[in-house]
Amino acid sequence: MNEATAKLCVLVVEDEPLIGMEIEDVIELLGQKVIGPAAELNQALDLATNALIECAILDINIRGGASYPVAFTLLDRGVPILLATGYGEHTLPERLRGEARLTKPFTTGQLDEKLRKLFARAMICRGQEPTEQV
Repeated sequence: MNEATAKLCVLVVEDEPLIGMEIEDVIELLGQKVIGPAAELNQALDLATNALIECAILDINIRGGASYPVAFTLLDRGVPILLATGYGEHTLPERLRGEARLTKPFTTGQLDEKLRKLFARAMICRGQEPTEQV
């Protein structure tokens, strides 16, 4: 598989099993590879620090606390993120207020749309043109 057709590695941080499965299903239907899902802060932080990740979708409140350290680690690595939360933008740390958000609860259609935009950003970071499928 060459770089142009290589799957994106997508970190999923979500502690609700049903939501995690829905996110996984949509990512895989879009032809990408799931890393996780990580349900606990320590696990998510370890993956964010050490795994090959090209983009991530992060639930804000997970077991062990808020996933802000995970988000900051990924941003420091230049990894595009999508924040999944039911909280308003004003509740986020200032550094995260401009990041893409998926408001909970969400529909599969909203998830699909936001993930396609996330994947397009990840492909640009990879130095590629986004494909029509993304």
